Amino acid sequence: MSYYSSGDPRPSSTGRIRPAAVLFWILVILAPFISAALLQLLTGTSALRLDAWNTSWNDEVGYYRVIRLLRYEFSPRGMYGFNEDAPANLAYGPYNIFTYLPYFVLSFFTGVENHNFIYYSNAVLAVLAGLFYVLLVRPRAKEGFFTVLFLVTYLVAGRYIWSGMSESSYNFFLILFTALVLWMIRHPFAPASSQKAALFAMILIVFFWNTMRPYYFPLLLIPLYMIFRQKSALSGGAKALFFLLCALSAAGSLGLFFFFTNYNVARYFFDSTQTETLKQLLSSGSPVKMAEQILRANLDALREIKGYLTASRWAGGIPLLYFAQSLLLLILLIRSLFARSKNRDGRCAVIFFMLLGGAAIYEANVVLYSPVQLHRMMLSVTLAYGLLLIELGGEDRIGFERVAGEIALLAVMAFFVVKAPENFRLPQIDSSTLSAADEQALKTEFRGILPLENDPWDNTIAKLPESENLQWEYMLPTYTSLNVCQTAVLEKLLTEGGVRSKFVLLSEKSDLNKLCEKQKYRVVWQGYGRIMYQTRD
Repeated sequence: MSYYSSGDPRPSSTGRIRPAAVLFWILVILAPFISAALLQLLTGTSALRLDAWNTSWNDEVGYYRVIRLLRYEFSPRGMYGFNEDAPANLAYGPYNIFTYLPYFVLSFFTGVENHNFIYYSNAVLAVLAGLFYVLLVRPRAKEGFFTVLFLVTYLVAGRYIWSGMSESSYNFFLILFTALVLWMIRHPFAPASSQKAALFAMILIVFFWNTMRPYYFPLLLIPLYMIFRQKSALSGGAKALFFLLCALSAAGSLGLFFFFTNYNVARYFFDSTQTETLKQLLSSGSPVKMAEQILRANLDALREIKGYLTASRWAGGIPLLYFAQSLLLLILLIRSLFARSKNRDGRCAVIFFMLLGGAAIYEANVVLYSPVQLHRMMLSVTLAYGLLLIELGGEDRIGFERVAGEIALLAVMAFFVVKAPENFRLPQIDSSTLSAADEQALKTEFRGILPLENDPWDNTIAKLPESENLQWEYMLPTYTSLNVCQTAVLEKLLTEGGVRSKFVLLSEKSDLNKLCEKQKYRVVWQGYGRIMYQTRD
């Protein structure tokens, strides 16, 4: 079996697959499980003893509930929102639709009853990402070694997989995108039909991803380059069609995001949404003022990143890795441009456009969103950068950029593992885990307290933001929605008796309990340090 296609620019003495390369291909596919073993070694927490019931994060419980809602109800039956500001329609936001779609599909194989089905879906997505990467890129033994080292060392991949976070869907999409990019570089003379399939997949991935987070359309610069590059096998008509698809992907995904955000999703906690922030930036009326705002946002982001690193919080690690990888890719680009023997395979253009796209994504997050979330938004970018450094950073040698990239990653990981190993600990089965019988009893109790009603507000619980001890949420009926309120907003609603939700949930220690008692709201449930009140019959 031939290792490389006839159009592959890399030299090969035998043209055959080496057993060492196959070994590393297998290890790339199994990298999530190797990472899990490493996590157990470093933290003492095992992927074999996972129990999402004991998670301390609210996001994982939210993903669990959304997928179950999709499976059992499909559309919300209560008011998901914030500050009881109802969305125009009972529908999901763009993030929900496109982030959860892979989980919805996989849930038919994993089931949705077990607390850990999100973990299982994440593991499947990670394995599929590795499989597609191997099939498309087919790294040599040396590149395969560095790929395994990168993916296994990149504990965040394992952490997000085995902690139940949905970033694994981001990882899957961009690893596949990067694999397609590398395939296009290595197969410039592939048949037009194959190039069309690869381009269509790349454009579709950006459409999906950009609708989730409206910052990623700059990645379309790469398929645009591939469409019009000198070695493109596409006809003039096909080039025009794929250019139109790129434009529709960018415009359509942005349009869907803003449509859903404006008409289907209630306002979030903070006062300024991304749309409003962009309007404020553009309405300044002066390029100088715009530049000042952007500079101020970047300086604020650097201060926040420094603060996270000082506190040994994981949120500072990914931006730091992004900066290091960006510098290494820039060095690789400059060296490639001025190399005596140049590789005429388009790598310089790909590196340039990937750097440009990554910078645009970073700036969009810093200026329009929040540097707090950079560790999540740049997660897949750093994965793509790492893979590009491995594959393009040294063709027939170890490669300075490749090695330096691994050293940077190892340094970041070592810092967090030594300073704050709790960043990587996984929720485990322990004495607090409910038995199946107790769990079913609590589910039955909740269904009696929260029967399905025709009025969406009757299927809604108003509550304050929480991030810990959320086991009780697993037991809520699938049709029950949570409307999260700021303390000041909920206090005003309780004082004036203007709560729209039929139920209010508070901590036993909350000062707002007195307001519920003053309104003579009836206590219908108490547990897990919380009290649930019914606001009306």
